Amino acid sequence: MARKPIKKRPTTEAHDEKRAEIMQHCAALFDKVGYHKASMQMLADEVGLGKPTLYHYFPSKHAILYAIHDTHISALLDGLNSSGEEERDPRSRLRSACIDILREIADHPGYVRAFMDHYRDLEGKLRKQIRAQRNEYLDRLRAIITDGIDAGQFHNCDPTLTAYAFLGMCNWAHKWYPPLASKQTPEEVADALCRPFFDGLCLTPND
Repeated sequence: MARKPIKKRPTTEAHDEKRAEIMQHCAALFDKVGYHKASMQMLADEVGLGKPTLYHYFPSKHAILYAIHDTHISALLDGLNSSGEEERDPRSRLRSACIDILREIADHPGYVRAFMDHYRDLEGKLRKQIRAQRNEYLDRLRAIITDGIDAGQFHNCDPTLTAYAFLGMCNWAHKWYPPLASKQTPEEVADALCRPFFDGLCLTPND
């Protein structure tokens, strides 16, 4: 049976805040019992709402999962947009991207786990939309690495493989960073991760 398209409608700030709260709780439940085992009734109970009220905010469980994915990848893309790409060197831009990923892991661990573990549970057009955003993010990282090569800062490496290596390093932190987030800031952890990465990538010594 084809899924109904998810229509976006005008919202208020309070409505958006409530949606964000619902997404946090639902991401935690997906993490606890699995996406497929979580029913809309279970999700409503987790949030503390009646099921009809939950449907007011999200038409389906699939819509909640999509919103979690969209919120996470949009935050990472916004981070690249706000990092002043024209004014900062490629190494600084990669460090900022690493910090953004770690901050998402620290602040929204459930979102990140849903993004990593339940991407294949997205279907149809919604999965294509998230795939396009993921590909855009990869392309942006690849462009930063290419800029570093062209500027003589990075070794002449394969930008695609290097971007995948960078993402693997950063994304795997969702497995181990949450318990440490109260003790080590995203900036501190990013410096620890990026230092050996840059030692291999950069032509000049890493400061």
